[in-house]
This record gives sequence, structure tokens and C-alpha cells, in this order.
Amino acid sequence: MCAGRRISFCKEGKKSNVCKGRIEWEKHIQQLAEEGPKAFLRMYRMEYMSFKKLCTIISGKILVNDEMAQVRTGKEGISVQIMLHCLLRWLAGGSYIDIRLSADISPSYFYTSVYKCMDAILDSEELAYKFPSIAKELEEAAQGFELLSTQAVIKGCVACLDGYLLQIRVPSSTETGNVEAYFSGHYQTYGINVQAACDHKCRFVLCSNCCTWRSQ
Repeated sequence: MCAGRRISFCKEGKKSNVCKGRIEWEKHIQQLAEEGPKAFLRMYRMEYMSFKKLCTIISGKILVNDEMAQVRTGKEGISVQIMLHCLLRWLAGGSYIDIRLSADISPSYFYTSVYKCMDAILDSEELAYKFPSIAKELEEAAQGFELLSTQAVIKGCVACLDGYLLQIRVPSSTETGNVEAYFSGHYQTYGINVQAACDHKCRFVLCSNCCTWRSQ
């Protein structure tokens, strides 16, 4: 995956001849293609064509100036593909330690890349949640579920709703005025309630979050 990464050791165990290298993206894609049609999907949790489209959508907001990057770090700027690689591998459960080494960036810039991508995605009008609201949209949404169901038994459904508790550390009183509002009696832990809805194509159309609460 990485270009030219090599570390040799002498008898005393000291590192020598260290050569770091960043993922060669096209070579990386070729290697995944050779592993099979599902290799990219397993690694990034999305199809390659969807990845390319996402890069196009967010590139204008996260592109790095190569000249400035060369001045600051002595290296070329990190590409949109590598930044999105960091985000998706991290969201898929990868360790930032391994991911940032493959990207050949510092820990701090790893998180800069991750949050730049997330902000760009959340700010994109093209990727915004669109819950059906007018009659035509509601009818199309209902037809989608009806066609997927056995003998068209599901009628009038426009979205599927589910939720989960996003576990968090215990917030301090300086961060929130009501620490106990984040405690879930059911799960016996602190967290944020997340509710989301998707259409018949598993596309998110609604998402909301709030603190938990306990009845008195």
C-alpha cells in the first residue's frame, strides 16, 4: 500500500535508513481491484464509484495548496482521496495510529483531515438530508417500500426510523448545565440519543440527536 516504506535495524536495535512514503493512490486502487470486486467495499464501506463521487463533491472545500504545504512541511499537500481515506477507515473502526502512518501525516493533521472531510460533507447541499414533504415525493417514497415488500403488503410507509445511544464520557458541569440529562437509565451509561430515518434505498432522509432523560 505504501510507497517506499523501509526500516532496517542494526545489531544494537537502532533504526537506520528510514524512508517513509505515502500511499500511492492509483496503485492502492489497483491492488484492491486485484483482490476482488468487494475489496474496496470491505475496506471503505462504500463502492469505489461512490467514493469517487464523494471526492468530487467535497474537493472544493478541502483541497490543500501544494505550494504552501511544501513550504510548511517540505512535502506535497495531502490529496482529497487520502484525506477521505483517513475519515472512512477511522469511521470503519481503524486505529488513527495505523491510518496516519499509511497517509504519512502527523497525528494532529490526521484529525484535521478527518474533521475537514466531515465538515465538508455536512455543509454540502447535494448530500443534505431530504425528507419527502410534498405529495409527489411522499407517493414515490411509499411506492418504493411497497415494491420491495412481499406481495406489496407495506403501504403508506415513507421512511424507516431507528435509533441508538451514542456512548460518551461523562460530561462536566462546565460543559452542560444538566449532566444527568445525558444518563440513560436503560443502558446505565452516559450518551446521546440518535434517531435516523432512511428511504427504501437505504439513503438517510432524516437525522436528529438529543440528550437522554430520566423520568423523575
